[in-house]
Amino acid sequence: MLMRIPQLTSNDIFKSFASRTVLSKAMLLQEYGCSPMTLWRRLREVGYFTSYNCNAQYYTLSKIPRFDEHGLWSYRGIRFSKWGKLPHTIVGVIERSPEGMTAQELAELLHVRNPKPLLTQLMHKQQLWREALGRCFVYLAVEQSRHEQQFRRRIEQIPVRALPKPQQIVSLLVEMIRHPRQTPQQWARRLARSDIRLGIQDIRAVIEHYHLTVKKGLLNS
Repeated sequence: MLMRIPQLTSNDIFKSFASRTVLSKAMLLQEYGCSPMTLWRRLREVGYFTSYNCNAQYYTLSKIPRFDEHGLWSYRGIRFSKWGKLPHTIVGVIERSPEGMTAQELAELLHVRNPKPLLTQLMHKQQLWREALGRCFVYLAVEQSRHEQQFRRRIEQIPVRALPKPQQIVSLLVEMIRHPRQTPQQWARRLARSDIRLGIQDIRAVIEHYHLTVKKGLLNS
């Protein structure tokens, strides 16, 4: 006579998480010997969150996390958000951000290595908006009035740097035209020979202000 496997109940799920807070899918399947579909049904009944790191292999019950102001919560390096998996988390975090986020800011906040490929995918799926700002991109909510508001806030946060005098700018542009392959340091030295004193940051400010095209790598030289 075949032994009947006890049916997994919602109460069993509550007992499992009562003392362990976060459990992996593998741990739960091994503990109850049920199918992944049965486990998912019971989790859905009680309410749960899936980790956005660790390959989304960890679960916690919806009443356990105490999310911070960004909608995030961490338990022993396993990270959760109120939005669930990583793509939804990225969209949720960016939408509620007052001034959008760069890829680096997002990586630091979410503790993920490189969100750029996923950010690009979400932008192409029209789930995010992107605007260029200097040498990086700012990712914003897709809704027009929201991303316009976010981008204005981002611009307002940029410290205003006074541009050099018009005559100095003209002299710099002449040097850049004559010597396009040189670096800001080299342009500054050439200008100094004519008693025109411009710092590297002054030159970069002019380049960014007028959206000048400079050979890749020169600004970092």
